[in-house]
Amino acid sequence: MKRILMLVLAASLAFSCDQETNLSIAPDIHALAFGPEGGEADVVVFTNGYWKATCDDKSVTFAPDTGNFTTPMHIVVAPNTEKFTKSARISLTTKLNGNGRTSRIAITQTCNPFILCDVTEVQLPSSGGTARFQVNANADWQVVDTKLDGSSVDLAVDPMEHGPNSVTVNVPVSENTTGLQRVYTVTLALKETPSVRLVLTVRQDG
Repeated sequence: MKRILMLVLAASLAFSCDQETNLSIAPDIHALAFGPEGGEADVVVFTNGYWKATCDDKSVTFAPDTGNFTTPMHIVVAPNTEKFTKSARISLTTKLNGNGRTSRIAITQTCNPFILCDVTEVQLPSSGGTARFQVNANADWQVVDTKLDGSSVDLAVDPMEHGPNSVTVNVPVSENTTGLQRVYTVTLALKETPSVRLVLTVRQDG
């Protein structure tokens, strides 16, 4: 009888060890890409046991987050309101007796095009000078309009166009001999999405 019990126990242990050795988990899609508006995707989690899913970004949700054996999963990515491309990872883990396997789904999401400046208005004396603005954008931009007191005027803005990063934009203003305050405006726009604009203002004493 003891011999039979020992054989049964040995067989059980061998089966358990074999299960642990052959644990596997993998999604049918390992990488997903979304635009700034977000979106949804369906994947299939292939595994031979109980599994659980977690994510390092709360803007990514999915259902179900647990399952037994191969299961479809629905993923929802919320709109990206940040000014940078986001990355997230869904970790899929299966375990048995403390041993486990993990696979991941990588998610990337672009952001909306933007052109920004921390300080958009500068005051200059009547003697003139150069107003400097630190402009940051994530796409190519160009100067599309320059005005003095609401009327078009040529200004030697430097640079007149630039790529997707931070740059100092210089707006030179000549002496004001009118005795009245002057207002210059410089409008920058993204080349591919010209509706995304930034207006820089230079006020000059009279």
